[in-house]
Amino acid sequence: MMSTTQPAMVEPNVPASVHPRIKAEKPHIHYFALDGLRGTAILAVFLFHFGGGNHKPTNLPIRIWLAIVHAGWMGVDLFFVLSGFLITGILYDTAHKKDRIKNFYARRALRIFPLFYGVLFGFLLLTPVLHLHWRPGHALYFLYLYNMVPLLAPKLASPGPSMVLNHFWSLSVEEQFYLLWPFVVWFIRDRRKLLWISAAVMVGALALRTAIILHGGTQLDVYALLPTRADSLIFGAAVALLVRGPNGQHLPVKPVALLCGLLSVLILLSGHVSGLRTQLISTVGYTTLGLFFACLVYWAQQGHVLVTRIFGTRWLRFFGRYSYGLYVYQGLLLEPLTHRVHTIQRFVHSDAVGGMLFLLIAMSVILAISIASYHFFEEPLLRLKRHFA
Repeated sequence: MMSTTQPAMVEPNVPASVHPRIKAEKPHIHYFALDGLRGTAILAVFLFHFGGGNHKPTNLPIRIWLAIVHAGWMGVDLFFVLSGFLITGILYDTAHKKDRIKNFYARRALRIFPLFYGVLFGFLLLTPVLHLHWRPGHALYFLYLYNMVPLLAPKLASPGPSMVLNHFWSLSVEEQFYLLWPFVVWFIRDRRKLLWISAAVMVGALALRTAIILHGGTQLDVYALLPTRADSLIFGAAVALLVRGPNGQHLPVKPVALLCGLLSVLILLSGHVSGLRTQLISTVGYTTLGLFFACLVYWAQQGHVLVTRIFGTRWLRFFGRYSYGLYVYQGLLLEPLTHRVHTIQRFVHSDAVGGMLFLLIAMSVILAISIASYHFFEEPLLRLKRHFA
């Protein structure tokens, strides 16, 4: 969930023909539509967690709303593609620099560590108040291995019911990617070879998910591990490498986007067949989504007029700016806030109206906390990144 903020800026809503193209010698360009895509991703995740309320599918509008809300989990996949694209661009453009390792990891640490470890150490300090019970296995939380708890410590329970960190699985996947992929890019350097490696990772991740599912595995077995989800990150990485090639401005993404978009809709609509939708999502579903989101990222970077107009809007970029805090805090507050939805619905005597009111209240609370966290805690530390340019 890294930022696209860079020193130079490109105005949104400009024709593709005059939109600057990203090049290895110009890593400073800022693409506003990418911020909007990040804002779209966090809003999707937020709706997934808070938009359902206590609605009962009694009429068509509510059923349509719930279908949209329940598809919000795909926002995490969009985050993965964005991260792979932005990280790989930085890695490839700075591969020749002497201090690339120090600068990259210092900047990453300044962006993601303060809030991540601030939350964890905050829980440690609140142990007596929240009546938490720590065990040695909880060290996995601090090592960005939360996504591997079911594999490494399957019987490990949360330190307490008030400590909900389920959403930290995606942060763990991204951090593991940041620890491995940079050295591949820096060691190989050759763009074509990196594209072949990317293709191998895409095929390998799909094959691994399919093998696990066919041998009796569940969706949870393939959902949160880097080897089974690496293709989403690598799709973004491949786009970053492709746009740096001689034909980067003329990639045939339209047919790919149309095909993947259609397949994604069909997979999401396959729920009437028992178990089929889960199996499809867990295998080819993540692949088609990753490809579709990669096309969106490509269009945003290339200045596609429609994509730029939609995702370059100020309000989406606003949410994109605070997306990291919004992601962290919405997960932390999910449990205490959702207990209030029934009270609000009873107060207004309507499940639908109460659910919408709850959604607005939850967003207001979480957004206020995220903005305060960014400006008073995260941003002062982010200013130190200038020392690692």
